[in-house]
Parts: sequence; structure tokens; C-alpha cells
Amino acid sequence: MSGRPRAQTEPLAQRIRLGMPQLCGQGLSEHWLLKTAGDLHWQALAATHGCRPSALQDAQGRRVYAAFTLVHLRGARLREVDEDQTLDLRIAHQPLGRSRHFSQQWAQGPQGEVAQLSLLTAAVVRERAGDNHTVARVPLPTGPTVADAALASAAQAADASVRAVRAQGWRERFALPTQAPLAELPALPELADWAVTPCPYNDFNGAGLLYFASFQALADRAHGHWGLHATERAAQGVVRERQMVFHGNVNPGEALRFRLRALRHTGLGHWSWTQVQRQSDGRCVADLATLRV
Repeated sequence: MSGRPRAQTEPLAQRIRLGMPQLCGQGLSEHWLLKTAGDLHWQALAATHGCRPSALQDAQGRRVYAAFTLVHLRGARLREVDEDQTLDLRIAHQPLGRSRHFSQQWAQGPQGEVAQLSLLTAAVVRERAGDNHTVARVPLPTGPTVADAALASAAQAADASVRAVRAQGWRERFALPTQAPLAELPALPELADWAVTPCPYNDFNGAGLLYFASFQALADRAHGHWGLHATERAAQGVVRERQMVFHGNVNPGEALRFRLRALRHTGLGHWSWTQVQRQSDGRCVADLATLRV
């Protein structure tokens, strides 16, 4: 890795003409949007260290990757864009400590903003080659950052969200008992479950890790299996907000179990809490809260 970390100066921007790769039957593809936002975040992170993503290394010369710990989609109005329209993506970003990086992103269509995203990553390496169970956080060099009170506040809020989920915060959100320690979460009765083995050709990224956007795609398949979006045209199938908190990863060939922990109905629609576990050892690797309207 060359150069000192650089301070952010102005938000990055990207304009995209929408076509079939960016769209789905419900408008803008959430899956495509997440992958694109993840790439913008990764590119921005590497730029602060003065290098390309492929050259990012820790003090021991090991290849460093950015593992997502939180992705939060808000205010999604993905049906409001169509083919041949333009979509403007903007990102503002800054480090959060020595190993984490935060970004806020906005997607703007012809009729206005169609999505906001908050993304938080940790710099990680594999402690054992080829084993995604051994991913561990590492520090990166620090450098000057441009002071942005609003962005810093949003970054702290994102960090607090991750901590809250790991301290059983979603039990409180869904009015579930909170007496049991976190290690006993698998003892919670699930409303439904679904097992799947992620595809090594489609669900893992170039780093060999199960891609964060694949959790969203697989969760939607589980939700469809459970009937949470009854048909492709049903109003309840529209995602307005989704928050994903990640705790670990899996190796190719390992099965995952998606467990529907709770449903909470609101005036808008319903929130669902889905927990993702490795079948090999029962470890929770992700939590997803989804609002469908």
C-alpha cells in the first residue's frame, strides 16, 4: 500500500443510464443497487489510502478486504425509476477509527431521491488462507480527514446500530424476551426457516467471501418461500427499508439456515426479522430487518 491516507474533499458522484442489468420487475433492482453502492464504498475507501483496492495491505503486507458490518437502506422508492432513465449516485465517506470506514450514499432518479444507504465496513484479513471462518479485523494507517459533523454523527449512529443488534437490540424492537444471553439466541422459537447452500459461482465475490448483497438476495428467496411477498405484483412485496448487520462469513459448500424470528405489523406494512446461521456450527452470521409496504 502506497501513500498516506488522504482526506476526503468532495463527495464522489456517478451517473448511470438504466437498462436491464439495473432493473427488475419491481423497478430498480435492490440487489444491483447494493452491489453498486458496495463498490463505490470500496473504491472510496482505497482512495483515502492512495491506492487501488487490489493494493490495500496491512502492516504485515497481507491483502486487506473490506467486510461489511452494516448496510442500511432507507426511503426506498425503487418503483419510481424505469428503463432509459438516468440515476445519479452520490457518496460521502470517512474513516471511523483505524479499521472501519463509513459512507452515506444517495440515489436520485428523475422524480427525486429513490434511496438512501448507510454502509459500514471493517478492514479484515484471513488468518488462515482459504478459510472464511478466520476473517479478523486489522488496523490501517490513519491520516487526516475533513471534519464533517453530520457525517461523523451518522457514522456513530451506524456503529451504535451494530452494537445494539449484537446486544439483543432487535429482540426489544420485536418485543421478544431479552433475559437469555446472546449465545442462546438459537433457542428462540422461529416462525419459519429455510436452508440453502450458496452458489460458489454467483453468491461469492472476487475475494472468495459470501458477498454482502447475496444475503439480501437469499433472504428475499426465503421471504418468498414463507409468503412474505405473496406475488410479484402484491403491494406487500415492496421493500421500503432494510437493515443488515453482519457477524461472520461462510466457506463455499457450507449451508445456511434462514430463520424468521419475528413479524411486527405497522401502519405502513410489516417488519420482519430474519436471522442467518451457518448449519455447520449454528453461528449467527447475519441479522436482517426488512420493512415491506
